[in-house]
Amino acid sequence: MDLKTFGEDNFDPKQWINKAWSTSGNQEKEIFVANTVSRLQLYMKQLTNSLDETTTQIVSSIPRILQDASSLQLEGAMLQQKLHALEQKVQSVEEQTGHSIESLQKIDQLKSRLENAASALREADKWAALASSLEDILESGVPTQGEKLTELAEQVSAMTASLEVLSDAPDYENKRLQLETLYNRLEAAISPPLIEALTQMDAERTATYVSVFSGMGRTVSVCRCWRRAAAARLASAWRRLDAHTLSALTRLLAGEAGRQVDWLTNVLKSETPLAELIRLYTDLLLSLEPAPTKVVSANLKLCSSPKEAILLLTDLRTDIDDFITCIQGVIDAPRQNKETLLPASIREFGRAAYAPLRELLPKYTELETQLLLQNLNDPQLNQDDLLEVSRAILTVSERCEGWLSGAHSRAKKIAGDAHPVFYMPAVENFTSSLSNLISAHSRRIESTFLSSADAGHMTGVLSTSFPASLALHTAVANVLNTLAQQKDVEETKDPDPLHDLPTLVLDADVRQRLQAFSTEPPASAAVLRRTKEQLRSLARAILRNPIDVQLEKIPQLSVWNNNDALSTDLPDFALSPQEYITEIGQYLMTLPQHLEMHLSEKQAPLQFLAEVCTHTCEVYAEKILNIRNMDALGTKRCLNDIVYLSSVVEDLGSSITPSLRSLEKSLRAATPSQPSE
Repeated sequence: MDLKTFGEDNFDPKQWINKAWSTSGNQEKEIFVANTVSRLQLYMKQLTNSLDETTTQIVSSIPRILQDASSLQLEGAMLQQKLHALEQKVQSVEEQTGHSIESLQKIDQLKSRLENAASALREADKWAALASSLEDILESGVPTQGEKLTELAEQVSAMTASLEVLSDAPDYENKRLQLETLYNRLEAAISPPLIEALTQMDAERTATYVSVFSGMGRTVSVCRCWRRAAAARLASAWRRLDAHTLSALTRLLAGEAGRQVDWLTNVLKSETPLAELIRLYTDLLLSLEPAPTKVVSANLKLCSSPKEAILLLTDLRTDIDDFITCIQGVIDAPRQNKETLLPASIREFGRAAYAPLRELLPKYTELETQLLLQNLNDPQLNQDDLLEVSRAILTVSERCEGWLSGAHSRAKKIAGDAHPVFYMPAVENFTSSLSNLISAHSRRIESTFLSSADAGHMTGVLSTSFPASLALHTAVANVLNTLAQQKDVEETKDPDPLHDLPTLVLDADVRQRLQAFSTEPPASAAVLRRTKEQLRSLARAILRNPIDVQLEKIPQLSVWNNNDALSTDLPDFALSPQEYITEIGQYLMTLPQHLEMHLSEKQAPLQFLAEVCTHTCEVYAEKILNIRNMDALGTKRCLNDIVYLSSVVEDLGSSITPSLRSLEKSLRAATPSQPSE
């Protein structure tokens, strides 16, 4: 039997009994229980005996364990005393050896000082000899032979190293000033031959002079001499050109770029060859004579037409872009220990490269304005016939989209992402001139209409003023739609510093308003919108004029009062519509066919017709209310006229207005009923 089960924390007697019973086979319960109880009692007795024996052994062994612990305690105390004594001996030894170590350190320091003193004396002697030798060389003249120059370079390097050794000497500052003076004299002496070697592109001689400057720790002076020589050579080549053009200049500089970087890297041992090249070209472009900007300006003045001048500006942008692309290729070329150029120096170079374009971009606005305004020099715009002039302006408006699209493309080619600053003013100038032309013609149409109306001539849909005003209204709408499409909002991106035209050709304050140039419509668009509304009102006034003339007569007609009693008793069917209302009815009935002649589907002829009908009913109601002393027969006649107008309006697909319908009801209520026969 496994007794471990009884010692478990989760022991359950029921589970144990059931498990034991399941393994008993077919044994009877009484026998199984009796046997199990006997076995458990036997195990309990054995376990009790084992516990008694173990307890007896533990009690008998405790005194011996206490005795062993006491002896261990005594031995630990004795060991602690020995360790303390050993610690005291170690401290004594340390104190004795510490004095010896301090003595050794002092001796070593003394030795070092003696060695430094001896070295300083030797370096002082060497310094004096080198200084004297260099002084003699400067007095007799700097050698130009390769071997002598190599010796001079070694001597200069030795003097620099010697001065570093003498950094603790009392007269170090005097020696440093003396050496600086000698080096200044040496630099002044060898700079001219170095520049000559650089100008002649003599790599061997240049390398020797570079070693001398390197020995002096003045490699910056080498780069300065290189810039002077390279700038002088390139400026001379520019002056010798047969034809001074920007394309020739960019080819000259682009062809030299890779060669100069190789020289800077391999001969001058420059650690920043690209930065030196960028600085050279920046200074050179700003100092050339004749200046590239003057050359391009002079060529621009020789252009015989705005189109030719704009083509020159386009070629100018292309030449500069080709040059920039070449320099970008040199910068991006793979090389060891590739340097990182400062964005400020790149932008400065870019502004120098694009300087001719930056100076001439305002000219583009003038040229584009001239080119666009040439489209308004059409003889058709100067005719006497109102309608023909309106049609000519309508033709101009339909062509505006093509003209402005071409102008936008040209501006993009010339100014890149900075084009809105120069393109939109040209659009504004053109639109303003076109707006003035439209406004003047609108006033002419209005004046003609008013003169005809004052003279009592029939105007309306059959007059020339109406189609002229409609055509002009359509022209204004076309121009406004074209201007709405001119908004040039492009996705914001982070361009390369050398191709960031807004930064390179625009001033900071203008650059801040670049977005406004791109999104805001021209100021003349507001004028065109007002003119459009005025033309719309003018067209409707002309169209309604015959009706207004007839309606104006209503309050003064004599048929509304002073009718005799016999006439008053006439039945309604005996009354006919009066002349004024029949004139209005006939005019309204002829409008649909006439409007279709002048209006397109976009202009909604039915809308025009509905507006005229509504206007007629509204004004008619107002005029009836102005009639005084209307008698019974006059009321009948008025009601008969209203019925006639209502039938005409319904035939035209509309209906009389609520105000006129209410007036009709009021008049019927006030009319006495006919007496029965």
